[in-house]
Amino acid sequence: MVIFDDIGSFPLPNGIDRKWVEENYTTPEYEEMVRRAFLMKASVVECPNYPQFRDMVAQFMNKIKNPEMQDDAYLIAKEFAVIEEVEVIAKMNYPDSVRICVTGPFELYYREFGPVIYEDVLGNIALSVSRFVENSIEMLDDVCSISLDEPSLGLNPELQPSNSHIELAYEPMKFDVDVQIHLHSPLYYTSLLNVENIDVFGVEAAKDEKALEIIDVEEVESAEKKLRIGIARTDIDSIIAEFNQKYRVNAWSDEELAIKAIDEIENVEIIKNRLERAEKMFGELLKYVGPDCGLFSFPSQRCAMKLLENIAKALEEVRG
Repeated sequence: MVIFDDIGSFPLPNGIDRKWVEENYTTPEYEEMVRRAFLMKASVVECPNYPQFRDMVAQFMNKIKNPEMQDDAYLIAKEFAVIEEVEVIAKMNYPDSVRICVTGPFELYYREFGPVIYEDVLGNIALSVSRFVENSIEMLDDVCSISLDEPSLGLNPELQPSNSHIELAYEPMKFDVDVQIHLHSPLYYTSLLNVENIDVFGVEAAKDEKALEIIDVEEVESAEKKLRIGIARTDIDSIIAEFNQKYRVNAWSDEELAIKAIDEIENVEIIKNRLERAEKMFGELLKYVGPDCGLFSFPSQRCAMKLLENIAKALEEVRG
């Protein structure tokens, strides 16, 4: 049976911005904000990711670069490699599966140094990422998967790591849970098929269903990998623009209209059809499904939940 997870990022509550988050992410107020958002997602998502409210690079790199937290340059000491949001969930004693998203070593490296790869630095960044993962797994009772978010691989032509760079980056990622890699373009997956520590390839396929045609079933099966397929669009700007154009309204200024836009353009039947197509194409290779990407840019938490609820209903209908 496929597992419903989410990518991680989630809209901030009304009145809260990222500046406040960066200044308050160690406070009880932020802890409560994380707890509430996580429980919202967990009410419908089978393997919810911690709510990722912070910048995906700064969240990790600010600690990795901090000399007071380092064992070596760009190598964080294990005691400091903590995701605060995961700590919150651990305190909750949440009994079910949790997904842990971390920004991948190539994304962190590229944002800091650009396309020229220095192996010693890449190796330290990769080991730092693995320490965040290791601590998260130790904190929680049940981690279904960890996901390495690598948006620049396959999208940015400047970033062209060699096979030895790929091996160096993912060699530390050996864990007793599924290791997903979230590629924002499926073009690069063939370069990673031989990476032993990657178990699941994530493919964004709701916005562009032709992306599924790039995946070679026999190659994935031969490499003993599984797939995570996006079955619900997360390009909220386009979703609302389509709705606005159709009805000549401004759904950005009205939460109820925005929810209607999501419920019409990404309705249960459309999501269900995508799920059934993915199951028909990939069979037992399909292990995870969910939204294409994160939901941070959605107008509100209620809007994000509408999309997640529609995915849950689609799954229920297919299973039923």
